[in-house]
Order: sequence, then C-alpha cells, then structure tokens
Amino acid sequence: MKKSLLPAVLAVVSVASSGQVAAAPMSPSANPVAQHFSATVQDAFTLLADTEDPLLIYYVPRRGGVAVQYPLSTSPSPRFQVGAYTPASGFFAGAELTNMSGTLSTLSHLGVLQQLQDEATAQGFYVTPAPAAKARTRFLVSGYEVTQGRIDVACTREFIQVTTSTGVRRVAVPKCYTRQDPTQPYGLDTNVMYRFTSANASSGSVVAQDISFQATTLPGWADALRLLMATGGQWDHLLTAKIDWEIKTSELSRQARFSVNWQTLLERAGAHAATCFDSCVDAEVRAFFEQLVPCAAENTCGIRIEYPQANGTWGPQAPGEASFANVVSAVQRRLQEELFNEVRKYTPPVNGQVSDERTASFTPRANYDKLTLGKNELVYITYNPGAPSVNAATTLNVACLLGGFEQGRVTWNLNDPGCRALLGQP
Repeated sequence: MKKSLLPAVLAVVSVASSGQVAAAPMSPSANPVAQHFSATVQDAFTLLADTEDPLLIYYVPRRGGVAVQYPLSTSPSPRFQVGAYTPASGFFAGAELTNMSGTLSTLSHLGVLQQLQDEATAQGFYVTPAPAAKARTRFLVSGYEVTQGRIDVACTREFIQVTTSTGVRRVAVPKCYTRQDPTQPYGLDTNVMYRFTSANASSGSVVAQDISFQATTLPGWADALRLLMATGGQWDHLLTAKIDWEIKTSELSRQARFSVNWQTLLERAGAHAATCFDSCVDAEVRAFFEQLVPCAAENTCGIRIEYPQANGTWGPQAPGEASFANVVSAVQRRLQEELFNEVRKYTPPVNGQVSDERTASFTPRANYDKLTLGKNELVYITYNPGAPSVNAATTLNVACLLGGFEQGRVTWNLNDPGCRALLGQP
C-alpha cells in the first residue's frame, strides 16, 4: 500500500516557503513545463514552472471532490452527511426535506496526485500547490444541465403568505419547471435547494483548500438522493462547485533592441495622426505601434526590432515565448513621448458625477532633436515575455458516496474501480 501524500506535500511547502522567498510561478508561455509529464497528468493539473528553481513545479488541480479521511485504509471516511426530515411547521410542514453537509477538497483526487509526484520525482522535479492571488467560488445547485444554450423551462408565479410582526403579506415566488424531453409535460422543478450556505476559497493562499457547505433541499428530492446514495452515482446534475483561481506570474524581463530612423518614423507617425484628424485617442495610438513592431526595415517603417538569438547574435526572430502585446507595450513606452504630444482637457470635478468622456488626445510632436539627428539610433528595451497572471479553475464534484439517510454513516464506494483510483487505492 502506498504511503500518504500528506508528509511529502508538507515537506515541499516547507522547502518552498523557506528557500524560495523571491520565487514566483512563470507563465506557461514562458516555460511550458507541462510537456515533461504524461497526458493523464496534464489533463488533471495546470502546471507552472518557477522563476528561481528550475526543479520546482507548481500545480493547480483541475478537478476535486469530497474530502476523505483515511483514504488509503479499508474504511475511508468521506466528510459528508445526508439525511431526511419532515418539518411540523413552516412553508413545508408535512413534506420530506433533505439535509446535507460536507467538505469538498481540491486535493481529493489522490491517485493522480500521486502519479504527478511520481513522475516529477523520476525526472528530478518536486511539486507544490500554486499560490493564488485571487479565488472565486461558485456552486451550481440547479437540478438540470444546459444542453443547447438554454434550459427548456416554463415559469409561473406562486403567491405565499408571510406572517411578520407588522402583519401578513403576500409574496410572489417564481416556480420554474423543465421536462425530460419535448413530448413530456413541464413537471420537473428546476429548484433544488431550499437553503444553501458555503464557505469560499481563500484568496492570497495556495490552491490546496477545503470548502465546506450546508444545504436543505426542497420537497421532492429525497427519493432521487436516496437512489444516488444507494448506487454511488455522480451528483453533477444536482451539486457541483467551481473555483476560479488567478495566479500572479513573475515579472520576468527579456531584452530586445531596435534601430530607429527618426525622420522616417516621425513621418509615419504624422501620417497616422492625419488619419484620425491629428487628434488620436488611446486605441488609435496603440494601433500605430501594433503596425510598427512587425516591420523589419527601419528605412521603410522607421524601426527594425531584433532579439537575442541562440548563437549569441541579434536577429529578427523573436524567441518562442515572446508576447507580441508585451513587446508592443515596451516599444510604445519608449517611443510614444518622442512621437506624440498628449493634450488633456481639464474637467472640474463634480460631486456625485462620474464621466466616461474621452478627455485626452494625442497630436503629432515636432521633435526637432530627433529630426536633425543625421544617423540611425540603436535603442534597447526590456519586456515581460508572458502574461502577468494565469487563470486556472478547479471543478469540485460529488460522487462515490454510499449510505446516509436511514443507514446513517456515509461510506466510500470501494467496490467501484474508479472510486478506488480517486483515493489512490489499487
């Protein structure tokens, strides 16, 4: 039987926190480290390299599920409970409702996590959960999936009476129903949950997190849930969660240079300004630089960009990780004030009003210093080759659960090979 992953994961986190103070994940475009791993691992994780340590790899699980205690034992214990009750009073007096509570974990798929660790170790790498600057948690608690862009529903308004300290009032409640196919009546309630509360994934932490929730279903769902708990089936059509992560990547610097023919460049800038009546807005100035950067002849376009080549020389071939948008931004930062004057209209502030009116325009600059320069000039710039952040997601599913309700304790379905594999059991 395999050893638990927990000590190894904790050890990696300790090493990363103590020895990699200035380290940060890299954009996949800057270092596609996932290529070193199997298709199974690539399907299960978003993988990111580190800026300082070439052997350190950050991971973001693409899928997770119910947290399980003692996953490698003969009696794994899911952190999940479900049962039914019938309230004696309230809106649903006499109707059977279902209570459930549990904890979902981004690291619940221990089998593929072990495979990631094994493949990394075999190649001399070590892994740790990625740090997330931001996290957004969303629960899907509607009963039916969208199949063709919209759910086929029919809705009415039902009025209920609510008694408060000030009297009785009527409240309109939407009642929406769907159907299994177009030949059937609208008889399936799209609402599943009467009450639902959950914790959210924490921003500013790593992606290894647990999310707890509590819920009470509306009447009519107890039998369907009993069937799922008898078979260990998937709950995807009833309850899933998704965490969207934003992972800040390093501000790496790459160098480039360009040769400038100032007379040609200033003429091109003037011609471009004429197309926007010599009063260009931000987007029009940006468009000028986007057209300028790909040019390979300074005497024709005004500049010619070169990048360091593998043989130690400079040439027009951009490195594979170069981001065109970031190169354009670097060139624009260096040249914009040489080519354009920014003219901004002063607008006195007015309390309580927000204006989105364009107040800045860019006109051609009469750059006498550069116009009288009798030779081409060589200018060096730096740029970030990758995106400043990486977006990744973890989907949390409920499956492989047995028992609950009248049976009491919820257990893990060890009779199913797929469920055993999720826990890392053979």
